[in-house]
Amino acid sequence: MEKESLKTIYRDGDLLLGESGGNYYLSAGERLYQLSDYPYEPCLYIKGAHGYFITIHHSFTLNELRLTARENGSIRMITGDEYDMHGVCMLLRRALSLSLRSVDIAYLEGCCFMDLLAEQGAVSRETAIALSSAGIENPNVMESFLHAKKVFRTNEAKYYLPVPGKKDRDKEDRRNYYSRVISNQVRFGYGYRTYLSEKQYFAWHGYPNRNDDYITYAEISGKEFDRIGKEYPKDLDADRETAEIFRKKYVDGHKILAEGWNVILPAETETV
Repeated sequence: MEKESLKTIYRDGDLLLGESGGNYYLSAGERLYQLSDYPYEPCLYIKGAHGYFITIHHSFTLNELRLTARENGSIRMITGDEYDMHGVCMLLRRALSLSLRSVDIAYLEGCCFMDLLAEQGAVSRETAIALSSAGIENPNVMESFLHAKKVFRTNEAKYYLPVPGKKDRDKEDRRNYYSRVISNQVRFGYGYRTYLSEKQYFAWHGYPNRNDDYITYAEISGKEFDRIGKEYPKDLDADRETAEIFRKKYVDGHKILAEGWNVILPAETETV
């Protein structure tokens, strides 16, 4: 298959989405890739020369891609984020840059998010940018952004959220609120808050669908809180199996504090 024989569906810089003989192709510079999909997850498969192959899980179908290009529309991912064709091409271009055989769309979004922060110079607390400048239009949906106004990244490709009123982690106790997202791919985490003038520990887990997250917050003990910190000392790009292990240990069988689509547990409260 030659790039010149493709019927152009959409072009974004050096990236061209084309069709020939009922098959779909992606051209990036001098390289040509054939696209296929599995509609029930959905997955997108990208196959190139010399054995190159990558699967993008929880992404979109070829039909969605074609309609979005034709109608100048957008695709809403399972993470809840929505992309026009320029944004979709950004994700595809980033996928091609990875030396991976399989990747989740949430991981790709995270990579692009890190790239965006670097491009805008948000590499320290002093140069942190507003969430809206980082493409976060509704920070209340994700608990990790609930109390933050700005965001920046580090050289280790982690992002941090400066919270007004606290300059470092030592001051979090004074706010009587702490929350950590252990995994942002299949989402779960833990924290504590003030409830009836006492510290209340919680763990949470989210089931994503194509538009939202069904989140469950459960009350845990102080010992369980400490145990989670030891079991998960570093942030993860966890798969569903890892997330289910966390849920069975720290959510199932515990008192439910809040549950629902995109529900948020208030940071501090004196009443139920």
